[in-house]
Amino acid sequence: MGKGFLCMFFALLFFTSSDAQKNIKSKLMIGDAEREYIVHLPGSYSTEKKSPLVLIFHGGGGNARQMQGYMGMDKIADAAHFICVYPQGINKQWNDGREFKESISANDDVLFIGVLLDSLVKQYAVDKGRIFSTGISNGAFFSICLADKLADRILAIAPVCGSIPEKTFDEYQTSMPISVLLINGTKDPLVPYNGGGVGNRLIGNRGNCTSTDKTVEKFINIDQVNKTAAVTGLPDTDGSDGCTATQYAYTDGKNKTSVVLVKITGGGHTLPGAAQYLPKFIVGKVCRDFEANEMIWNFFASCKPR
Repeated sequence: MGKGFLCMFFALLFFTSSDAQKNIKSKLMIGDAEREYIVHLPGSYSTEKKSPLVLIFHGGGGNARQMQGYMGMDKIADAAHFICVYPQGINKQWNDGREFKESISANDDVLFIGVLLDSLVKQYAVDKGRIFSTGISNGAFFSICLADKLADRILAIAPVCGSIPEKTFDEYQTSMPISVLLINGTKDPLVPYNGGGVGNRLIGNRGNCTSTDKTVEKFINIDQVNKTAAVTGLPDTDGSDGCTATQYAYTDGKNKTSVVLVKITGGGHTLPGAAQYLPKFIVGKVCRDFEANEMIWNFFASCKPR
């Protein structure tokens, strides 16, 4: 998403922590660029036991600190004993493979994440076989990009409000099977469920994306999962949100992989269970029937190491 667009949303959020010492702000030099990130260690963290690690990527116009507040993943990490890492994009953007201006497409963000993982594994007790990636919008597109570029290091991804860019779709092929949970709304005004131009008149054109269905089909073929989905309607616990959710689970793929789509009928460019960060006429509706952060971690926790 465009510069300044999500800034309005993130200005409404505040970073809080019961123990600030659990949040470690760090930097890396990648060539001439100083790259920043935040590590959240669960209260139970011990160097004696290796922990899963979840990379969490902000949307365009956002930043790591604000994403930490919005995602609400730290409380889950504290209970389930995993490490959260919030990287920061240059100029609040990720180079995710879409058509971007040169100031974005010139950034080697994949290199940054590769070096970052090397550093994290050296500094912390990380279970290298249980590294995951999630994010919303630009962060979702970038998680999909990492599945292509770093499939040997990332066990599963969970993009929210994203799909495979049209520019990279034909050659998109992960080096090994990787589990995927995709959460998309059918009324997303910025990343269209059926594919097409990303963005709007306020933020401008942000390239083109393929449809959610084509993205799911691509991962079905990559992972060689069952082509018939187990379909589950999620309970409509909030009848006032204007949304319903249906899960399509394709299982028993190579290397124990699965591909899961959660289709939010009526849902917008939003994280289910999180804040209505901008008016509905700009970003659409928030589904209140489940907490996406909990669903994402439960999915990651269910993934079997290779």
